[in-house]
Amino acid sequence: MDRAVNATAAQTQPGRLARRFTVATAAYGQRRRIATVFAVVIAVLLGYHALFGANGVVAYRAKRSEDRVLAQQLEKMKVENGRLKSHVEHLKTDPDAIEYEAHTRLRYARPDQVIVLNNAPNTAAAPNPNPATPNRNSGAPADGTRPAH
Repeated sequence: MDRAVNATAAQTQPGRLARRFTVATAAYGQRRRIATVFAVVIAVLLGYHALFGANGVVAYRAKRSEDRVLAQQLEKMKVENGRLKSHVEHLKTDPDAIEYEAHTRLRYARPDQVIVLNNAPNTAAAPNPNPATPNRNSGAPADGTRPAH
């Protein structure tokens, strides 16, 4: 019964009802502001992730430049592979190419060839390509004059 009296008293007093309505409206406004701030924060985080995340725009650009570099390397390797295939085919069919490789890489000689080994150390000074600068091994002074004996 006390409830019924309180309910009728609340309806009869217009100030109390107005206060309740104002509190409910203020709480609703606060919830809207909080929800809006929360939505903005979520949007900023998603935007940051879209730009700088593992699969973001920055990572995509880096992958594209890496793809270009790898494509260039692949083209170079295809050209080198073609050249090497041609060389292998040439070695399979050309006896002169086989003999050349045997002489240069394997150091083979034909039975009619004579091999001369020089085991003496190389003591001859290398020729000086620039006559203005003296040879390090020679006793000549740097000015190009001959030493007096």
